[in-house]
Amino acid sequence: MKNRIAFLHISLALTLLSLALAYLQTSLYPLETIIHIVKAAETAEERAHERVESGTIQNGFSPVRPEQGKQVAKQSEKIAINLSPQSLIRSGSPLQGNPAAPITIVEFGDFQCEFCDRFAKVTEPKINATYIQTGKANMIFKNFVTHGPDSITAAMAAQCANDQGKFWNFYQILYKNQGSENSGWANTYGMKKFALQIPGLDIQKFNSCLDSSKYKLFVNKDNTLAISSGFQGTPSFVIERKDGSSRETLLGAYPFPSFQAVIDKKLNE
Repeated sequence: MKNRIAFLHISLALTLLSLALAYLQTSLYPLETIIHIVKAAETAEERAHERVESGTIQNGFSPVRPEQGKQVAKQSEKIAINLSPQSLIRSGSPLQGNPAAPITIVEFGDFQCEFCDRFAKVTEPKINATYIQTGKANMIFKNFVTHGPDSITAAMAAQCANDQGKFWNFYQILYKNQGSENSGWANTYGMKKFALQIPGLDIQKFNSCLDSSKYKLFVNKDNTLAISSGFQGTPSFVIERKDGSSRETLLGAYPFPSFQAVIDKKLNE
């Protein structure tokens, strides 16, 4: 436990240092944004301490890492925390299910996160069959790239697949083929190779989109949204009504009954 707490202290210190350096290096990053992110990081660390000390931190949860803060520091826009389904869909976030479904599940994940992989293989199919296919819920994906540079590449590639309505096909293929962290499986070559497995995907358009880094800013914005919302790692989930109200969070790759209890409660409210 002491080692985990020490890690959290070091992680926060490095994150704050990277943010400070980013502010000194460019006047494009507003001071109020730096302050907002720092406060969010402090809150996240306090919550993580509470979970470690109380023994409630889940095994299926990967804490944020110092390099994640560096990606957030590159953002140059004011933070606007808005997790309402309508806002996320308008911004280009991938959606599966009926947009008008009464309940929305928002997943913040990283394609190299082993616990996100567990959720995608074990829990998501049950959620899909029970709630998404029956029109009771929909699901939105947001990137929270906490596992290194290849995670950014994978996130951009998934958004390129989303341009052609193939995000969830790509989502399944990436988790089905997940390799060791930053071993090269999720690099540009790997993403183009996996794209070939998706029927109906225009490979030329996909490759052009990925090579141009079209969605790098989009992924950075997702990261900013995740950390400014106080999330501590991946996977993190928000379960809410379609108007964005009655919001609850689950931090970790919880089993299906945990999601079922929250969703059913909201459906019956």
